[in-house]
Amino acid sequence: MNRTWLIWLVMVGCAALILGMFAWITERALTSEKERAEAEAASLLGERVRLSLSRMDGIGSDLLVAENLRAPMFFRSYFSPANIVTNQFQDVEPGIVLQPSPLLIEEVDFINLHFEVSSRGEVSSPQVPRGNQRERALGSGLDQSRLDVMDARFEALQKVLPGRGAMAAVFGHKVEINEPETQQANKWLSENASQIAPQKPAVKEEYQEKLVQREQASRSKAYVDKIEKAAKKSADWGNTKSFKTPSKLDPDGILSVSPFMPLWHGDELFFVREVTRVRSRTYQGLWVAKVELKRALMTEVPLDLGKASLIRSDQSPEDAGRLVSLPWALLTGPAPAIEMPAFTPLRKTLIAGWVAAVLALFALYLLLAGVMKLSERRAAFVSSVTHELRTPLTTFRLYSEMLVEGMVTDEEKKQDYLRTMLSESERLNHLVENVLSYSRIERGNGRSNFEKLGVADLIERMRPVLQRRVDQEDAALSIELADDLGKVETDVTAVEQILFNLIDNACKYGLPEGQQGHVTLDVRKGGKGIVFEVSDEGRGIERSEKKRLFRAFHKSAHDAAHDKPGVGLGLALCRRLARALGGDLKLGSPREGGASFVLSLP
Repeated sequence: MNRTWLIWLVMVGCAALILGMFAWITERALTSEKERAEAEAASLLGERVRLSLSRMDGIGSDLLVAENLRAPMFFRSYFSPANIVTNQFQDVEPGIVLQPSPLLIEEVDFINLHFEVSSRGEVSSPQVPRGNQRERALGSGLDQSRLDVMDARFEALQKVLPGRGAMAAVFGHKVEINEPETQQANKWLSENASQIAPQKPAVKEEYQEKLVQREQASRSKAYVDKIEKAAKKSADWGNTKSFKTPSKLDPDGILSVSPFMPLWHGDELFFVREVTRVRSRTYQGLWVAKVELKRALMTEVPLDLGKASLIRSDQSPEDAGRLVSLPWALLTGPAPAIEMPAFTPLRKTLIAGWVAAVLALFALYLLLAGVMKLSERRAAFVSSVTHELRTPLTTFRLYSEMLVEGMVTDEEKKQDYLRTMLSESERLNHLVENVLSYSRIERGNGRSNFEKLGVADLIERMRPVLQRRVDQEDAALSIELADDLGKVETDVTAVEQILFNLIDNACKYGLPEGQQGHVTLDVRKGGKGIVFEVSDEGRGIERSEKKRLFRAFHKSAHDAAHDKPGVGLGLALCRRLARALGGDLKLGSPREGGASFVLSLP
C-alpha cells in the first residue's frame, strides 16, 4: 500500500513539473507572438498613414502646382497680352487687345475665389469683374448667376481676408500702410509664428530638419521643387528674355513671383504669393474651399485607420503625420484591437505539444494503473486459485489415503467417495480450462474453429453436459427453443464453454436457499442473430456490482474462500469469447427476480 502511494506521488510530481514547464513555455510563446503581432500592426498602421499622406499630398501638390503655374496677369478679369502681332506681323500696342482671364471662365475645384491685394491695399478678384468689364463678360456669354455667386463670395471674402500686413509677414516684409494695419500685422505675427515659412534657404533647411521621417522629407523636397519650378515659369509670363529684365512693352514688368504659401486667418485657409514688379508689390491668393478639399483628401484614407481626421498642423501633436503641400496633419484614432486568429501556426504547434504531453502523461497513467492493476489481479488470482485448489486437493488426499489404507470397507461409501473425487476433478478441470482459455485470449492466441450447424442440433449436443451440471445441485433445467431457428456458423466449442459457464454460475449463485432451484435456457431469434438467455431464480445482482460484473478476477479472495467456489474469471472469459465470435454478452432483465445473462451471436 505504501509502495503504491509512493509510485503515484512520484508520477504526480513528474506530471506537475512537465505541465508547469509547458505552461511557462506556452505563456512566453504567446506573449512573444502578441508582441510581434502588435509590432506588425503598428508598422502596418504607419505604412497606411504614410500612404494616405502621400496620396493626399498628391492632391494638394497637383492643386498648388497648377495654381503656381498661373500667370500673375490671370488675376485680373481682363488683361492685355504681350507681344501680340497682326497678320502682317506688325506689333499691336498694349491695351488694344484684351483677353479674358481663364479664372473668369473656368471653375476651379477646391478654390472658393482667387483674389489680388494691390500695393494700396485694394482687393480685387478675377472672377468678379467691375464696370465695363462686367458688361463685357455678360456680353461674351458668361452666366449672370455665376457672377452673382462670385459677388456673394467676394463679399464674404472681404470679411475674412487678412490684411496686407499679415500677407507681407509671411514673406518676411514689414508693410506700413497705416498704423492699425501695422498693429494687425504684428498681432498676426505673434499668433501665427509657426505658420510663417519665408522662402529662404535657411528657412527651408530648418523646415526640413523638423520633418521626423525621411519619407516626409522626401515628399517635402519633391513638392518644393515642383512649386519653385512652377513659380519660375509663372514669372516668365510677360517678359521677352528674362524675368530679371522688365519687358519694353510692360514698364511695370514682373521681377519675381514667389510660390504660394499657406496662411491661416481664423478658421479660414488662404494661399498667398508675392508678385514683385518694377514699381509695386502685390499679393495674389487663393481662398480655399476647406470643407470640399478636406472631403476629397479624406477619401484617400483607408477605412481601417479608425476615426481619422485632418487638423491644422500647428495644432497637431508632434508625432502626427503632416502634409507637406497643405498645412494639415492627419490624426488617426486608436489602433484597432488585435484580433489573433484562433489557430495560428504557433498555437497549432503549442496545441500539438500540449496534446502530446497530455497523451504521454495519460499513457503513463494508464501504464502505471495497468501495472498496479495487473499486480492486484495476480495477487487476487494467486489467492483465489490457492483457495480454490486447497479444497479439492485436500479431498483427493483424504479420500485416497482412506481408500488406500482400507479404512472404507462399505462398497456404497467407496462409490460415494469416488463420485466425490470425480466431481472435484471436474471442478479442477473446469477451473484450469477457464484459466488457460483466458490466458490464450489475453496473449492473442485464441483460435476459433467455425462450423455451420442447426441451432437445435447445437443445443442438443450440449444438453447432457448442462443437465449433468444442474443435476449436481439437485435443480431443474428448462430449455426453451423457438421455432425456425435456422442454422448458425460459429465455434461450437466456444459456445459450449460460454453456456456451461453461465449455467455453472446460475447453479453456484442463482439457486434459492433450501429449495429446489430452476435454471432456464431460452433460445430465440433476435434483431441481428440468435439470442441465448440464461436466467435463474436467485437473489439477483446488486446495482453496485453490475459495473464490475464482467471484470476478470472480480470475485475476491474472501468470497472464494468463504462463499462459493470460483476465481471470478467465468463472466470475463465468456464476454471475451462472445466478442471474439462477433457477438456479445450482456446482463439481461429477468422477468421475476434472479439474474439473467443474454448471449447474442450473429
